[in-house]
Amino acid sequence: MQGAEMPGLVTAMPLTTRIAVHVLAVDPERRVLLDHVRQVSPQQWGMPHAVAEPGEDPAVCARRLVVAAGAVPATRVEVIDLDSVVQDSAHVVHLVFECGAEPMKRREDSPALWWTIEEIVALALTPRTRKALASRWAMIWPDT
Repeated sequence: MQGAEMPGLVTAMPLTTRIAVHVLAVDPERRVLLDHVRQVSPQQWGMPHAVAEPGEDPAVCARRLVVAAGAVPATRVEVIDLDSVVQDSAHVVHLVFECGAEPMKRREDSPALWWTIEEIVALALTPRTRKALASRWAMIWPDT
């Protein structure tokens, strides 16, 4: 049936693909950098994240997020999770990076704060953040 439409098939619409970058940044004292998630209530905390610019290396975006929070990222950033989601006309690939980071002076314009493991246990976390922490410290977050 080449050249003719097959009955019952729907013509696919083109999707726009974007890359969302999330960063699990850990300092030498094992504190984790978390952002306040403003769009949800009650208050939740999540990893710093952004949509990479078209053509931007996602690892460069991950480093940029750490710098924007007032820290110096390690030279090595590593993908620890990947998730692909299609909603409406968008295909979003979520990449979760882990990197070491050295906190510097806190930037007043950044909602990100450094939290100890003991403090994080009491926080309301986004599902993606819980999953990333479980991959790093499974004994603390075994329920993901």
